[in-house]
Amino acid sequence: MRYGAGPEILRDVTFSLPPASFHFLTGSSGAGKSSLLRLMYLAHRPSRGVVKLFDRDVTTIQRKARSEMRRKIGVIYQDFRLLDHLSVFDNVALPLRIAGAGKNQIRTHVSELLSWVGLDDCLDASPSTLSGGEQQRVAIARAVIGRPSLLLADEPTGNVDDAIAVLLLYLFEELNRTGTTVVIATHNEALVGRFKHDQLHLDQGGIEFRPYSA
Repeated sequence: MRYGAGPEILRDVTFSLPPASFHFLTGSSGAGKSSLLRLMYLAHRPSRGVVKLFDRDVTTIQRKARSEMRRKIGVIYQDFRLLDHLSVFDNVALPLRIAGAGKNQIRTHVSELLSWVGLDDCLDASPSTLSGGEQQRVAIARAVIGRPSLLLADEPTGNVDDAIAVLLLYLFEELNRTGTTVVIATHNEALVGRFKHDQLHLDQGGIEFRPYSA
């Protein structure tokens, strides 16, 4: 992958993610973690090579098929991308409404999840009135509410304290146990060391698989 006529950010990167696996994506700042996630959630096409998701080559599929595939992917962005004209509740409910869920199901699931991330008293608030850490938790709740087949998170604990970070990792593990494949990009080595998951480590444009070792 390259941006414009610039140098390749990623090259000769080859790996596969077994269904329902959990990996940390690690590497120094500028190693290409965010770029790799962009390829995986179909925000960019590779400058060469092939990307396959759910057994399909996504480098050649049509726009409609790409849109359908994106609905299987939950993404937690560094910049949150919350909609300020919607309440916290409605931001989190959005994926369920797009999927056609009923009102009672939406009310129950959204309320339970916001309670889990410690935001049960912020349901009617505008995202713009929340702190950075609170906005991050709203973004995380929105990404996982629909139980996606693949969850991609770009530094999801970067704006929260250690206690909340651990709580969020437990949430990701719970989602993983229901069958979701999880990839968490992070530079938090202490957090990576606390949880028993394999790593995909980026360095100088390449990738190294690092199995968890106790």
